[in-house]
Amino acid sequence: MMQDPLVHSAAAASGRSEAPRVPQVEDKTAELREALAIVEAQKRQLEIELEDARLLHGISSMMADEDSVDALYQKLVDAATLVMRSDFGSMQRYDRARGELELIAHHGLNEDAVRFWQWVYPGRATTCGKALETGKRVIVRDFENCDYIVGSDDLEAFRKAGVRAAQSTPLLTRNGNLVGMITTHWTHCHEPKERDLRLFDIIARQAADLIERNTTMQALQLQTQSLLEADRYKDEFLATLAHELRNPLAPIRTGLTLLKIGKPGQEARILPMMERQLGHMVRLIDDLLDVSRISRGVVALKPGRVSLGAIIDSAVETSRPLINAASHKFTVTVPGNEVWLEVDETRIAQVISNLLNNAAKYTPHGGQIALVAEVADDAISVRVIDNGIGIPASMLPRIFDLFTQVDKGSERSQTGLGVGLALARHLAEMHGGRIDVASDGDDAGSVFTLRLPASVLAVPEAPAGGEPARGQVAADPLRILIVDDNVDAAESLALLLNNLGHTTGIVLESPKAVATALEFRPDVMFLDIGMPYLNGFDLARDIRSNEALGGVYLAALSGWGTDEDRARSRAAGIDCHMTKPALADDVEKMLSGAGRQSPSRSAGMAPDQIVR
Repeated sequence: MMQDPLVHSAAAASGRSEAPRVPQVEDKTAELREALAIVEAQKRQLEIELEDARLLHGISSMMADEDSVDALYQKLVDAATLVMRSDFGSMQRYDRARGELELIAHHGLNEDAVRFWQWVYPGRATTCGKALETGKRVIVRDFENCDYIVGSDDLEAFRKAGVRAAQSTPLLTRNGNLVGMITTHWTHCHEPKERDLRLFDIIARQAADLIERNTTMQALQLQTQSLLEADRYKDEFLATLAHELRNPLAPIRTGLTLLKIGKPGQEARILPMMERQLGHMVRLIDDLLDVSRISRGVVALKPGRVSLGAIIDSAVETSRPLINAASHKFTVTVPGNEVWLEVDETRIAQVISNLLNNAAKYTPHGGQIALVAEVADDAISVRVIDNGIGIPASMLPRIFDLFTQVDKGSERSQTGLGVGLALARHLAEMHGGRIDVASDGDDAGSVFTLRLPASVLAVPEAPAGGEPARGQVAADPLRILIVDDNVDAAESLALLLNNLGHTTGIVLESPKAVATALEFRPDVMFLDIGMPYLNGFDLARDIRSNEALGGVYLAALSGWGTDEDRARSRAAGIDCHMTKPALADDVEKMLSGAGRQSPSRSAGMAPDQIVR
């Protein structure tokens, strides 16, 4: 087609060509479409966020009206499965003591699956086991192609439960502590979307906060309950302690009254009775101190080679007064050949004695008690069998707990402090042994069995020479100075020592002790520790720093008797540490080993003079 010459010439005359209009319109249209697409995408995003907000709001509203913690756990699992569009869900609490996950709520799992995955350990062939091991979220889109799940028992369980894929997310507190795990499962291969995981993490945060809050609340409730229980135990214990201490105090006080009356011929009956009751009181206090020492871990065994027969003889001697007082028929059966042990003789005898005392207290008057010792399979067993009131089945698991008593109403006055069996069990365990108990219930008697391992068996050793006779006048009388602010304690000890043939002096104020010792020239000095003005440790240092008293044998006689007290005595230069009340035999034994260390016995302060 030919161009119009007029148009051509006009364009040429102006020097311009006419621009095409269609491409510009198309560009504007494309820009408009792009802007509309962005607006549409933003609208969809807003709609999604609005939908998410409504979903989360609905979940929060659903949970806000629920007071039951278990129901809240269940609603959180239900919410998690809804958000993740999953078929199943589960929530687990982390048991720090076991280091495992415990299932506490689930959605859709059958009973077999719940039992199978009730507890999950780290590294188990599950997503939650792997997440527990790594501390991170674990996603498996197909169990059939997961290297650590294929071939496991868990995979078979997953197949039975109809589970093909899962994700597990650790529940962490705001401080980063693991408190549990929340998992969602699908019946088909699946990998969750980023949006779903984002919403899921909000629910996981709520679950972590709930578990942490509930755990803290439970801990506070347990602590409160424990404090209330401890307060109740304290009241019961103090009441029982007062009762048990008054029991021996009453006949001792009555005995003192009778001795004051002075009716001829009564001493033979009164004094043994007072001695038995005093021994009972000392055992009560010793048991309490032993329990305290064991609980603080300061009891140290002193093993030595000793015969089983000697241990049993010692235990029976201790328990015989209680057994005889109740007129029980008592038999002892021991192996025909001598059995030697490497144990702490005093402590094992104490264990057996406590079992015998328990049998004597809980067996009605005139009952039967048997002690049977055997060696079988190179292990030692000592059984204490009685036909007493028995032990209810509900009490058997707690019978060795501290301060536990079988409450039988009228027998309550015979139950003691409830520390004997607890102490016996601890001492047996310190020797690698144990104590078992069996009873068929009320009025069916009981059997307590001490079992010691073969490791305590020892090769017999030739016995040492016999000890010198006790209770006789000392063959080598000593000059003994007693320093104690308790007048009665000092005078009674001096009277005992005088009857044994020794010469004594008494100082009631410790600051005067050194000057009195320089005048009295003692061979031995008994020092109380807890004295005012100058305690026994400091007094011992003063004595040791005085050259004129360098040869004096120092013996602490105090109510303070812990290992720390004994160590302080040694550090202060004290030769022997004895606890009150000391037995006469122990005092004699100590004096026989003390010897005469004072080089001079020139006349000084008059014998038996008291310096106040």
